[in-house]
Amino acid sequence: MRTLTMDLPEDWVRYPVDGFHLVATAPVTESAERMLTDGLQPGGPLPEPELAPNIVATTYAGEPAGLCGLNRLYVVEDVTCTVGGYPARRMDLTRWTGRNNIFTRRWLVQEALAEGRATLEISASCLISDYEHFTAVFDAAIASARFAVDEVPAESAPLRAVA
Repeated sequence: MRTLTMDLPEDWVRYPVDGFHLVATAPVTESAERMLTDGLQPGGPLPEPELAPNIVATTYAGEPAGLCGLNRLYVVEDVTCTVGGYPARRMDLTRWTGRNNIFTRRWLVQEALAEGRATLEISASCLISDYEHFTAVFDAAIASARFAVDEVPAESAPLRAVA
């Protein structure tokens, strides 16, 4: 099995979540704080999860999930790139949640396996108002991505990710 590691800023918090390789969030941003204090978000003890920038990584069998049927989603850019030396596809997306405009940068890394295909998806999101700052943070995390080969032969090893 191959393990993906990447460096994240020190103030990010990583959460162990079953079924995901990496779930990490940054502190709530100033623009999100303003939304909360200006009453633009519903009250409650915690802000909406989408207000904190985040990176999520997961692996699934088969081809990447399509975008058909997703409401209020716009593809801004779709390019080829590399992640940890593997060929990948990067998509920049925007979406309206009903309360917030969200920017998502999504990387898809595919690997051909004896039993089919596996896709590692890394998705990084933030408020559109924080886009300029966090695209650099997201890109730096991906630039630091490294794959380590475990003891299993490469031709039968799916991708997995850890922080």
